[in-house]
Amino acid sequence: MKGMDLTINRLLFGLCMGLVLLQSCTKSNNVPVAEQEGLAIVTVGVSVGDPEEETVVLASNRKVTNSKLAEQVSEVAVSEHMTLGVTLRDQQNSQLDASFKRSDYVDPALNTRSLRAASQVITKTLDTNVKYRIVVYDASGNYLQSTDYSYGSNAPQLNLDAGKTYTFVVYSINSTSVIPNVDGISNLSTAKLKDVNGDLMYFKKTMQLAYGNNNLAVILTHQFSQITTTVQMDNSMTGSIAALSNMVVSPAKSSATFSLNDGSLVYASTNSSAAITFAAISSGSRSVTAFPTLVISPNTTTASLTIGSITLDGDTKNNIVVPNIKIIPGHKYNLVLNFKACTQSVTSDALNWNYERATWTANGNSYSGIIKDGTRYANNEVITNTFSAPQANYGFQFDITEFDNAFNMRVNGQYIFGSSTNDQVQFQTNTSLGTVRNIQFVDGTEYAVNGIPEVYDMKGTSNAPLLRILISRYGEVTLLGSKSSGGPLVQLKLKNGLSFNTVNWSASGNNSVVISQKVDGRTVIIGQGNGRKLISCSGS
Repeated sequence: MKGMDLTINRLLFGLCMGLVLLQSCTKSNNVPVAEQEGLAIVTVGVSVGDPEEETVVLASNRKVTNSKLAEQVSEVAVSEHMTLGVTLRDQQNSQLDASFKRSDYVDPALNTRSLRAASQVITKTLDTNVKYRIVVYDASGNYLQSTDYSYGSNAPQLNLDAGKTYTFVVYSINSTSVIPNVDGISNLSTAKLKDVNGDLMYFKKTMQLAYGNNNLAVILTHQFSQITTTVQMDNSMTGSIAALSNMVVSPAKSSATFSLNDGSLVYASTNSSAAITFAAISSGSRSVTAFPTLVISPNTTTASLTIGSITLDGDTKNNIVVPNIKIIPGHKYNLVLNFKACTQSVTSDALNWNYERATWTANGNSYSGIIKDGTRYANNEVITNTFSAPQANYGFQFDITEFDNAFNMRVNGQYIFGSSTNDQVQFQTNTSLGTVRNIQFVDGTEYAVNGIPEVYDMKGTSNAPLLRILISRYGEVTLLGSKSSGGPLVQLKLKNGLSFNTVNWSASGNNSVVISQKVDGRTVIIGQGNGRKLISCSGS
């Protein structure tokens, strides 16, 4: 019996051991390696959060209105005959923010769409090769590790202990070559970036890691302010911007020290200024936009923008000050400075050409063209109309509400384009008559392409003309056009390196303006020509 009991016990022990081994093998085959080893893998995706936008930033010295876009508008006197309209608006509502979009963000180095930003935060990508640093602290705030990465390379992946809590700090100064070191890095409570003078972006998150894969969606936020400035001329103003220099925002700071623990900033004690810089100004430009300007400044409502010197419409203005600019750290602003001359009409003459296509036979030949006041004009012949503008010390403005489809203008005997009435600014290509469109918008778009209708398929109004021709007191020619019926005016330019001529204009004597149009089937110009003179902006 004892021998039998021993045998049974051995069999039972073997059976139990087999079951244990079977269970162990089954678990080994089904549980991820990371869980067995207590490993937490953190995959990091990085994007940039759109800064919080500030919309009310100026305390006007003359008038303030709030639009439906919650933008603030003010006006600054430049001279007796000129004002400067100042508009601060949320960049999210402007064309300058067209590159920002609401979407799921995916780092190109990650093959996942799991990093959706909470609440549809507006994000954009870093530029390729921009450097950023990930710093890791334990639950007690002790430093563990840090690694530098370049955006667009392999996605960061950190191996840490599952079940533990870590604080992740990510920062960058938006540079492809430089990333500042952390002072006092040993503990989060003392960790600082000292004397930062670049575009600081920062992210911090504390999280407990689970076994296996963990996703860390990093959305870097800007810590300093940014201003994008556009200087433009009102559409009622003649001429162009020839020079612009020494534009600054002040006071500002040269740098600030940043705490990785709580995101606080300690600014340099001395004041400086932030320079606003522009690319080279092209001839004939009426609108120029600066490079985004970094402004390192604490909260203020008394900063100023100063234009050291600007030459526009042939005149140079110096030391123009826009006061009471409000700056909030981390906010981004879109600043539009609109120069406007104060003028009134001294002469006003209408032009009402609207001739349908006509055909006729003469001497056995067939003709196509128009009939004007009983006279036949065949295609490619020219019709004209004359305006007189005496005592117009600010030049001439001709607003067209309907048009089809070419013109030229002679001012005091000089053509604004070419050297004869046969040289026409052509808005349509007609191969049968040998005409080719030679005008386009300054952004490169054209009528009849790019989703813009033919010019003769649109109509304007007296307040929103289809075309506007401007002759400055210095003889500079500007042509503006709309891309839609009643739409805003946009500057036009001649194609293929052609340019408008400069003409002679008398500010004190008589001026003769002759509009000419080459017949091409239906022929239309409906508009109003006005000689203009400067008046006091104060109305007195």
